Amino acid sequence: MKKSVLLVGIAAAAAVGLAMLLSGREEVANQMRQADVKAAPVRITKEFDLAGGSVESVSFTAPQVPGTLSGKWRASGKGGNDALSVFTLTDPSDAVLDSAFKGSSGSFAVKVSSAGKHTFLFENAGDAKTPRHVTLDAEFTPD
Repeated sequence: MKKSVLLVGIAAAAAVGLAMLLSGREEVANQMRQADVKAAPVRITKEFDLAGGSVESVSFTAPQVPGTLSGKWRASGKGGNDALSVFTLTDPSDAVLDSAFKGSSGSFAVKVSSAGKHTFLFENAGDAKTPRHVTLDAEFTPD
């Protein structure tokens, strides 16, 4: 009788140990699958007309951080004056990640480490308040 109780106890312990081992393997496999699934790059493209004396913002939310935001922008106007007064790229806390003053084009590549809304800001102010046509082409790539 004692031997059968002992054998039943050993069998139960072995079954529990095997179940824990298999569930641990399944958990590790799930974690590996999740690590392999990386968020796809996000394209940010926008083309718009910016009236003299106005400001336009374009925002996006990074689906996963950290990552890299890179791209370019270009402005064109009439009469040979293509420059915008200001281009600024900010993070969710309004910290400036990149900026340019009195330019007609630019490129950027910044590390994004904060989750939330990032904003591109284009300003057409200054002496020559003629309209500008602005093109933004960017991509966010998660690390």
